[in-house]
Amino acid sequence: MLILGEVQTAALRHAGGVPQGLAENALALIAGERVRVSERPISYAVSPKTFTGVDCGIRSSSGAEVRGVGTLMGRASLTGGRVLQSSAVARLDPVAGGYRRAWSHYLARLGVVEALGRPDMPGTVAAHLAADRESSTMGMGAFCGRLLNEIQGSAVLDQKTPLRARRTVLRWAAMIKDDTDVHVRFTVLEDGLRSVRLVLGPAEIDDIVELFEDLALHDWLLTALLSVIEQSRIGVEQPAQSVVRLRPAVDHLLHLWMPAARLNGFALEAWQALEGRPGLSRQWDASVQRIRDQMAMAAALVERQPDRPQPFR
Repeated sequence: MLILGEVQTAALRHAGGVPQGLAENALALIAGERVRVSERPISYAVSPKTFTGVDCGIRSSSGAEVRGVGTLMGRASLTGGRVLQSSAVARLDPVAGGYRRAWSHYLARLGVVEALGRPDMPGTVAAHLAADRESSTMGMGAFCGRLLNEIQGSAVLDQKTPLRARRTVLRWAAMIKDDTDVHVRFTVLEDGLRSVRLVLGPAEIDDIVELFEDLALHDWLLTALLSVIEQSRIGVEQPAQSVVRLRPAVDHLLHLWMPAARLNGFALEAWQALEGRPGLSRQWDASVQRIRDQMAMAAALVERQPDRPQPFR
């Protein structure tokens, strides 16, 4: 079984952390559907699932293309009242015969896209993960962007941006096989784009989506933190000036780092594999320590400033 998806992550356009009531209003994408919220170990809210129909070509790395018809599943989530994410996902099912059915057939299989003909599954994975930022399989990027923009434009938000950080895009492909260990490969590409290839045993799609949302969240946090550090001009400006530029990271980012806080089972195994190779937490810890060192240095320099000489009287 092949599952393809995309996650987009951005800072919420609001001056401070959004309380639970505002989060529920902002994420209420479907009238009458409940927004799920939790407060432990970190505040988290997720919208109801939403679906969109697709009838498009699905390319492979060889250039071959088959027709895909079905529905994409999407949702949005808010972590810590500050980081907004949108996801799109679909299970790809090959269908022999190559003819299209009535929409009622596809609406009965929400979150499934049927590939009419004989798709090249490995080639489809390669093409999905290799697409540039402006391109995406089955319009997943446009679907994610639409969800994100809808929430960012919500009337309950004040549209202020206390932290300037670029939106990141994580594209992923999960191949489910019987009796196999978890294998994951994470690649950081240019232009805020990342790709992940995952091979695992039988698992629920919702659990897979949560894994990739968690990975995208922490990759964005690390990317935003490194951007703030770069803009602080450490070693160029005076420590006190650098600390002022580092303040957004302290106010809006440092308390959100909790990898795998809501995950279990195969997702924890995947995180352990990621920590063994890219070492996201190691880089995060080193960056946080650098910020703390700058703050300690600035405080020490202030304390050591000599008293101004008093005029002789």
